[in-house]
Amino acid sequence: MKPLGPQDPGRLGRYRMLAVIGRGGMGQVLLGQAGDGRLVAVKQIHAHLTGSSEFRDRFRREAIASQQVTGAYTAGVVDVDTDAENPWLASEYIAGPALQEVVDSFGPLHLSGLKLLATGLAMALIEIHRTGLVHRDLKPSNVLLTNEGPRVIDFGIARALEDDVQLTATGTVVGSPAYMSPEQAECSPLSAASDIFSVGTILAMAATGASPFQGVSTPQILYNVLYRTPDTSGVPGPLRPVVDACLAKDPVARPTPEQLLEAAGAIAAEPMWPVRVRRRIAETQDEAIRWATGAAVAAVEDPPDSRNPLRRNHLRVIAAMALATVLGVGAALAWGSGVTGHAVPMSEPALALTPDEARLLDPCRLLEPDVLGELGTPTAELVENGNSCDIAYTTADGKKVSFGVRLGISVRETREIFSMTGTALGWMPLLGDDTEARICERAVLTQNGVSMAVRVQAHMTAAGNGCPFAERALSAVVRRLSVNPPLREVPDDSVLRLDPCAILDRKTELDALGDPAKREQSSPHGCQVTGRDWGMDFALKEAPRPDSAARAAKSGLGVKSTREIGGRTVFVEELPYRCYLTLMVRPTRGDKAEIVHIDLFPAPDKIQPGACDRAARVMSSVIPKLPKS
Repeated sequence: MKPLGPQDPGRLGRYRMLAVIGRGGMGQVLLGQAGDGRLVAVKQIHAHLTGSSEFRDRFRREAIASQQVTGAYTAGVVDVDTDAENPWLASEYIAGPALQEVVDSFGPLHLSGLKLLATGLAMALIEIHRTGLVHRDLKPSNVLLTNEGPRVIDFGIARALEDDVQLTATGTVVGSPAYMSPEQAECSPLSAASDIFSVGTILAMAATGASPFQGVSTPQILYNVLYRTPDTSGVPGPLRPVVDACLAKDPVARPTPEQLLEAAGAIAAEPMWPVRVRRRIAETQDEAIRWATGAAVAAVEDPPDSRNPLRRNHLRVIAAMALATVLGVGAALAWGSGVTGHAVPMSEPALALTPDEARLLDPCRLLEPDVLGELGTPTAELVENGNSCDIAYTTADGKKVSFGVRLGISVRETREIFSMTGTALGWMPLLGDDTEARICERAVLTQNGVSMAVRVQAHMTAAGNGCPFAERALSAVVRRLSVNPPLREVPDDSVLRLDPCAILDRKTELDALGDPAKREQSSPHGCQVTGRDWGMDFALKEAPRPDSAARAAKSGLGVKSTREIGGRTVFVEELPYRCYLTLMVRPTRGDKAEIVHIDLFPAPDKIQPGACDRAARVMSSVIPKLPKS
């Protein structure tokens, strides 16, 4: 970025301009800052392109349409002024290098980076095409790289210029010839398939270092796009069929964004950028912070009433608060609130829950309309079951979908059940079971803070594919958890507040399970302990009362009885080589209670009796540490 020049505006709308990001044939892109410190990228159109009312009308229509594009892989439009002398459009500022810059600096991407690029571009097109827009100018310089994936910028503007008389009269090509589709090169009507062709050229460039249609002149490039079969031999084998399919001359033969996403997700590679790319992303973020810091400090260096030290200190505090917003406090608001007009110089905030937050999450409030409202209207009551909750929704087009949130499932079990889909959600790989199914579940595993699984299931009551609904619902849930996680109100001495691993007694574990008795936090309310001879799942949670008739009828685990341990009545369900102990600490609501649950089982090669005696020893060591009921 460069400092503002004498001809550059100091302010556009409610944004103060800080620096020049770049200049081009259409206009210039400026770094702007809102009054609360958040940064935006402001594209200001050149005056000589805005002389006709027709252009302004087209620009206005496209700007309005662009504001409907949302999603983790696009830079959302947050503000626009089509009536200004030089119309401008503000979007989220993405602090990441362009793909073109990365390939020029570091060379082609390896397969892992290509997979992340392909899945991110597919997700971006799904969101753009959902609004009825065709990007029309997809190219490496319009793809910015962030830690969790690519972000597509500049959608919608090329379409506003398509019929501009001044541009076509001078022979200007709208778009970038080396990344155009054949139908775009010959000025034919465009469909969403045109963007898929551009994605194919971008992937080929990222894999080889050059567009597959490169030439020494624009006419030669356009000829290559129209008539030559591209050489994709330099594209890694697993990705080559995907690229070849995207580069089909016939638009009908190209995959849809959903098919592209599925094909990219099937590539056997971990989706991630190389280390050098991640370092460059960090440098770009640091640069944005430096500009924001300089602007915040400059705003208070010499205020009009600087002779008043109290006023001067007050303004410095405001500057520090604005900078704090840029550095992260505002990140959660920008990403998760759904409020137009907030942008930050960073990608989506990582989901990082504190131990207290993770243990007190209210799953049912994650299914309410303020979280899932964009998916439809609830048509049934919430059904809660401990750390799980379910509800039925009806979508705007009349589809009936049931959603379920699962928060208490172990991380290990989630890893075993699901595989990676090839996409990311809020810095977390998106996990799933089926690509297309009437009952579909998606999950993420937190990468920061408490290790936990967040799972969402979508169940179509009639024929249909529940996977898109599961992904959209999980995205909404993660946004809410990142911004303002809904917490239950529980007593100060509730067992739900306790760390399940910390309450266990080390000596008793070694004696009952055998050395090494290794502990692992399996969920916010669960601890898994693995010994030489035995294993144990230990949980402190809210669940159906162990003495309820409904639970007794539902359970079929084994012989049911009670046992006095440490002066408390413990419910026992015993199998020949396994034991389940449940202690009710206190009733809560309905037939629910706070419980302590132990599941003790032998190691695979150590089948032996005596599970309940060992489980009783563990329970006996835990009871004195529990709150009095």
